[in-house]
Amino acid sequence: MASGRFVDPKTLLGVAPLVTSTAAVMFSVDQYLFLDNFLAPQLRDRTNEIVPSYYKSFFRKGIWIIMTAYPLSIATGVANYYRAGQLSSSSHNGAGRWYAAGAALAFAHYAFIPSIMYKVQALFEGEGKGEGNKDLKRWLDVHLVRSVLVDVPSWFCFATACLKFLGPQ
Repeated sequence: MASGRFVDPKTLLGVAPLVTSTAAVMFSVDQYLFLDNFLAPQLRDRTNEIVPSYYKSFFRKGIWIIMTAYPLSIATGVANYYRAGQLSSSSHNGAGRWYAAGAALAFAHYAFIPSIMYKVQALFEGEGKGEGNKDLKRWLDVHLVRSVLVDVPSWFCFATACLKFLGPQ
């Protein structure tokens, strides 16, 4: 640390998309692990009525993670893409393309809004209707597909970009 800085800002920018996408993927995994428990056969009958109110509380407390982690992943991914483009083409082993791919996939998370918003609405409005488990299952199905198709691949792209960016030149 010849500069005397605790963290080099360029390195921090380079790893930021990996850090934020890791948070997003972990939250995605947590959502599945915590919410899928309501659908366990031994609990299903007892949880059907409380799922909507629990989901509403869970959603309101967790939405800030989604509205922070994904935009930060996208913004820092794009910033790193442009930064890599300003460097020589042989520098950083093509990390810029991986940053761009990660940012595009992080943005694709929001492409699932049309297919998920009605499921969220059903859960929000489902109190007393006895359909909580069915509505939660529908939401979890889309959530799992989204996680596998865009969230995990986004993380993989950012991890690859970081390895290329931080690796030997």
